[in-house]
Amino acid sequence: MGLYRTKAIVLRSRKFAETDSLLTLLTRKKGKITVIAKGVRKSNSSLRGGVQLFTYNDMLLYEGRNLDIVTQSQCLEAFTSIQENMEAMAAASYWCELLDKFVPDGERDLSLFALALAGFHLLALDYDELTMRALEVKLLLQRGYMPELERCVSCGRILQHGEPIGFSAVKGGVLCGSCRQGDVVPMTSESVRAWQQLQRIELTKLGRLKVSGGGLSALDKALEKYLAVQLECPLKARPILREIVQTPQN
Repeated sequence: MGLYRTKAIVLRSRKFAETDSLLTLLTRKKGKITVIAKGVRKSNSSLRGGVQLFTYNDMLLYEGRNLDIVTQSQCLEAFTSIQENMEAMAAASYWCELLDKFVPDGERDLSLFALALAGFHLLALDYDELTMRALEVKLLLQRGYMPELERCVSCGRILQHGEPIGFSAVKGGVLCGSCRQGDVVPMTSESVRAWQQLQRIELTKLGRLKVSGGGLSALDKALEKYLAVQLECPLKARPILREIVQTPQN
């Protein structure tokens, strides 16, 4: 047991005991861990600024018998613009849920940590639907959940431009016009191509990608099904984000 320092992103925060909080952190040193911040809910706690949701921090932790303990935390980036925008806040909550669900406890992965942090940077700049779809696709790619997007997963035929396309989340890929039956999500050549482009494009170059509203809608529905199948459960924050985005803000 001893002290160690690590960079950490706060994904979840839950009340614990009278004045403590349990935090789910994504860290550079230990991957995803659950820690305790003692007395952090007291008004005079020196930890409060460095353990808030959606923040990137430099933390000093003590290795406890069951849970590690936050002893110091300096906020490096607060992403305050996320806190000031309802859509961005809902998107950040959803990004945290995705990371929490897809990342097993204790798995150290620096490329995943970089993707997680890049996601918060993007959401802090300006939330839009394509950004969220890009983050979903990049996370699926990073975790090794790549669907078949070129050949029909039923008959193996290469898809032809303009033909009716379906997406089967259970079978893990696209279906041609002849095989498109059962529980499938209708897709278009544009939405399939957008998924492929999102797998390849750098997040810093997302602005170059143009997708129509119809293409984004089809991609959204296919990804929602695919994510639920891979996780074996629906994501709670995703419908909340959709509702907020579709509700006019005053």
